[in-house]
Amino acid sequence: MATLFLVGGCSGEPEAKRPGPAGPTASPDRPTRTPTAQPPGLDLPENARILVAETTGDKDRELPVFTPEEGAYTVYAECEGKGKVSLVNRNSSNAHPVNCGGVPTVGLIYAEKKAQRLKIQVVGGTSVWKIAVVSGNHQS
Repeated sequence: MATLFLVGGCSGEPEAKRPGPAGPTASPDRPTRTPTAQPPGLDLPENARILVAETTGDKDRELPVFTPEEGAYTVYAECEGKGKVSLVNRNSSNAHPVNCGGVPTVGLIYAEKKAQRLKIQVVGGTSVWKIAVVSGNHQS
């Protein structure tokens, strides 16, 4: 049986304002296209062994099966929206909530060195989530 500790936190750092793009303006007969910016990625530790690469979605999804080598792994997750997002071990019914609203969730999970099967579950609305899993204990 694995132990799961999920902790939410925030950096408290204000986002820097970026200057707008420079360039020609659109002509009146052509609509202006606004480039879509990718949201920043999760703040993963440098040189960490990635078990599940950063994954993004907006509905239930099974994550790739992985095996922790160190007897523990750390989960990094974020979500935005009105639904409730949880991390679920596919072999049990225990759901562990992921904080939504721009507050990152970091969870340390102690587990046997055997295949881990996790799933993201979204209920009660729509949420966009992202998650990554790294090997070992990376909580500070």
